Amino acid sequence: MAKKRMPGSERRSQIIAAARRVFSQQGYDGAKTLQIAREANVSEALVYRHFPSKLALYRAVLRQVFVEQDRNWEDVGIKSAGAGGIVRALHAFFRSCVPGTERTGSPDPNRMMLASLAGDGSYAALIYRRSLRRNQQSVLAAHEQGRAAGEIAGEPLDVNTLSMFAEHVGTMMTAICALPAGARPYGVTDGELARQATWFCCRGMGISEAVIARHLDEADSTPASGQTAA
Repeated sequence: MAKKRMPGSERRSQIIAAARRVFSQQGYDGAKTLQIAREANVSEALVYRHFPSKLALYRAVLRQVFVEQDRNWEDVGIKSAGAGGIVRALHAFFRSCVPGTERTGSPDPNRMMLASLAGDGSYAALIYRRSLRRNQQSVLAAHEQGRAAGEIAGEPLDVNTLSMFAEHVGTMMTAICALPAGARPYGVTDGELARQATWFCCRGMGISEAVIARHLDEADSTPASGQTAA
């Protein structure tokens, strides 16, 4: 019986998925189309049939990552005013960074980020600039509201830089949590890891402990998107 031929759209998706894995490990400069073809279990000629160049394939990967970035912000972005909105958003973000939670995403984008930082940095710079443009206004507004309400105290720090600090923590957590369980340096469960990362970043931002505790408790008691309470 003849082997069923895979539709072109599925083959294209298969190649993009393989490219993401290779780019996440090798970066753009280090990745080779032959390596991507082998990862996808296709010929290099077939890769070029779908993508005229490595750059075209890389751009296809970026488009996919951008869609996921926007979708992730819809899931974990700031949805309420003031410091409470920041606490809830950070907790949702860190829950998406660790396994063992219902929000876990693919580690590939963060691995690509680390590979880029170890290489020419172009991919990382693009993602960070896009993240700031996408989220800047809502983050700034929440910080201003929190400080005006007395929920955020201490020396005023650059809000964009604070946002990047939190994103860096999440990137490293995701990459480390993708290691075998015995190789992870954390001594707590995945859910507790997300909670402690939230405390760590919120304290650094000057958010009061009472506000952090209240909104973390409320977030823990709220069903995640797509779930219902028991």
